[in-house]
Amino acid sequence: MIISTWNIRGFNKAIKHSEVVSFLRTNKVDIIGILETRVKQNKAKKIIKAIFCRYNSFCNYNKHQNGRIWLLWNPSTTKVDIIEEHSQVVHCSVRHLATGRSFYFSIVYGSNNAGKRTELWDSLTKFPAKVDNWTVMGDFNVVRHPDEKISNNPPVLSELVEFNTCLSTCGLDDLPGSGCDFTWFNKQEATTRVYSKLDRVLVNESWLDKFSQTTASFLASGISDHSPAMLYFHDADLPKKRFKFLNCWTEHKNFKKIVTDHWNLNVRGNSMFRLMAKLKNIKGYLKLLHKDNFSNISDRVNAKRLELTSCFQNLRSSPHSSELINQELALSKEFWHLKETEL
Repeated sequence: MIISTWNIRGFNKAIKHSEVVSFLRTNKVDIIGILETRVKQNKAKKIIKAIFCRYNSFCNYNKHQNGRIWLLWNPSTTKVDIIEEHSQVVHCSVRHLATGRSFYFSIVYGSNNAGKRTELWDSLTKFPAKVDNWTVMGDFNVVRHPDEKISNNPPVLSELVEFNTCLSTCGLDDLPGSGCDFTWFNKQEATTRVYSKLDRVLVNESWLDKFSQTTASFLASGISDHSPAMLYFHDADLPKKRFKFLNCWTEHKNFKKIVTDHWNLNVRGNSMFRLMAKLKNIKGYLKLLHKDNFSNISDRVNAKRLELTSCFQNLRSSPHSSELINQELALSKEFWHLKETEL
């Protein structure tokens, strides 16, 4: 079982939709919290129906108009019941259908206003599940320790104290993990670059007693300025490849001719059989078009993603290296271009 939270910082672009869908499929994520969507409620329903049709969903629009928290889960692997919703946190109970594991899960997107974050601390300390198996994940918008931020402006001590006091009261602490030490950076030049650990996977003592095999990881940010936070119960196998229509095909000069010529194929049978036969026939010719003109675009996207991940890892050791920062900016631009071609 795998749970993730990811601050996407705006979820209106098709590129971000595609990358999140790819992320879910590649990592076999059972539950994901998408944070800071900035999507209006009427548009959110259309996006969720279009790209997350196999997932159940809950959004906290009743508490915040900008859809700060989207919670999605795979109903074939997990059962999720919402307990409470607030503007900065959603509390729920989870049961993994295959293993019967049950626990409490809270997904957080903390306000960037220190005064408003007191509401988050209050909702966490009052949640009754704090005495049971409990994990809290998300973007808290504040660090726990001074060395979790690299910037010309140090963190405000009083904000750190409030955060740590809340966690102490709740009996929560960071789950040991791996990956990015700093889960957010402002993607600016070397002289103005800022790094912070804003995203966390927190658990209480009873969680460690019952789920001692769980680990956390923070992956490279990719399309976002935040790292996806991952909670693993076990390793997941990579999915099998499947046919996927690429928008870049429609820009090729022969695309319309290929579709028209092979759609007009004379096929006998009922309506559904004729439709499936024509689609299957066109698919074969589109594969040839792809091989001749757009070969391995998904592999090139994956390869560029790996380059970007490697660059992020190098930046962890040398966060103010102008050479690495310029490399990261260039790789990010190349990655976005490839993703646009892949759509």
